[in-house]
Order: sequence, then C-alpha cells, then structure tokens
Amino acid sequence: MAGYVRVSRDDIRRLAKHLGVTVPAFEAKHILETTRKGEKRIKAGYKSCQFLTEGRLCGVYEARPQDCRGYVCWNQEDTTVWDYAAFLQMPVKALLDRERDMKK
Repeated sequence: MAGYVRVSRDDIRRLAKHLGVTVPAFEAKHILETTRKGEKRIKAGYKSCQFLTEGRLCGVYEARPQDCRGYVCWNQEDTTVWDYAAFLQMPVKALLDRERDMKK
C-alpha cells in the first residue's frame, strides 16, 4: 500500500536480529531514506515493501516494525500490485518487469 514505514532504533535491532545481521549491516542494506528529522524508513511512498515475499506475505512478520504492527493485513496476502495492475489494465508480469527495470 502507499505510504512510508518508519523504523525506530528498537525496530532496527529486532529486524537485524531476526535477519541474523548486525545493526550497521541492516541499516546499510535496508534503510531506504532518513528524513531531515532523522527518522529512518524501510519503505517509501508507493514502492512495495522490500520484505514482501513472492507469495505476497510479510517476510519479517515476527519482527515487523511498530508502524506495521497496527495493521492486521501484513500476515495476509497483499494484493496491492495485482489491484494496481488491474487498475492500469496491464498484465501483472508486465508491471513487475517495469518496476524491476526502473530499479536498475
């Protein structure tokens, strides 16, 4: 879904432990942006969450950030990409290919 996912220091520690990496390694790989206020984010705007699995489930559900804990949908299938593809009247594969090409 559209929006940002902020992560606190505790969220970062919990996610790093869950993934079996150090906090600095987690931050280097997974923090997408830091705001002028110093807030760290792992998801920005309309981008899909980097922890969303191919099966459209949360890949870090047990260690998910506080921002995500307020939503009950993260342990269920996420149809965002599929709904967006239908809205654009574009095949899902073409949409995913386009998104992958844009990241290169």
